[in-house]
Amino acid sequence: MREHPFKVRVRYCETDQMGVVYHANYYLYFEETRTDLLRAAGFAYADLEKRGVFLVVTEASCRYRAGSAYDEILEIRTRVEDVGKATLRFRYEVIGPDGHARADGHTDLAAVDARKRPMRLPPEIVARLAVL
Repeated sequence: MREHPFKVRVRYCETDQMGVVYHANYYLYFEETRTDLLRAAGFAYADLEKRGVFLVVTEASCRYRAGSAYDEILEIRTRVEDVGKATLRFRYEVIGPDGHARADGHTDLAAVDARKRPMRLPPEIVARLAVL
């Protein structure tokens, strides 16, 4: 599947006492690039919610390969790995300014309605994301 590149600059508040990105912040980077990918595909998350489609994270993982420091520009390469009738899987690779992998991971999301009941993804979303 096609990669969606997204760049973030590490802010000082995202680092820990050792001067590297605190591990939980990679999940924030994943969320930021995932919503940017959806927007680029024509589905702003706010618009999905207005339509009654909510995407909840059901699983998340991150493997840390090397530390990232304050003020570094990281590129998060995101792709849609799997599109189901009611679920999506996104895969992430975080690349440092030196071109080496800093982390990789995935998130699984499920579609629910406003009452948090499982629902199918709208067909146009499935069709558009399945070809990315």
